[in-house]
Amino acid sequence: MSTDKFVENIEQSMKSGYISMLILLALEKEKEANGYRLMKLISEDTFGEWRPTNSTMYPYLSNLTNRGLIQFKKKKQGERESKEYSLTMKGKKILKKLIEKQQEMSLSLFRVISDVIDIKTLPSRVFDFFGQPLQENILMGKSDEEKIEILNERLEILNFISDIINKNRIEMEKELEILKD
Repeated sequence: MSTDKFVENIEQSMKSGYISMLILLALEKEKEANGYRLMKLISEDTFGEWRPTNSTMYPYLSNLTNRGLIQFKKKKQGERESKEYSLTMKGKKILKKLIEKQQEMSLSLFRVISDVIDIKTLPSRVFDFFGQPLQENILMGKSDEEKIEILNERLEILNFISDIINKNRIEMEKELEILKD
């Protein structure tokens, strides 16, 4: 098997692990959607990185329904009937926990990657977030409403990063205390 094919296979495995979470996230955002709409939302929200097909989407929807995380109502659209999916309360609770776990896993993976490679080789867009002067690039030509949305999103990201840093600081302080004793 070629290197590219091997990497592609691992990438597909990684992506399939996220489909359930992406469905739940799309339903949290959209409140109600049919399978086709969910496929479109996932593709759009991931900038085309995930493009679920019918053959992958519907088994996941069935599984999430059977587990009580989502539910559906049948709706008639002309001659056709479609299922409009929505999150259940159980699904909302599970999604919240999945988000927390995903953040922990991402941080762990980032730590491992940072240890293995030179941090400067990370994609430039990671550094663009911190390096872009607000007035020069991201806010230029935007309405006040758009600026507020952009700044709120950035503050949310910074708060998330700050939380991670604080958790790490606390862990390090505890470890130092243990080592000093």
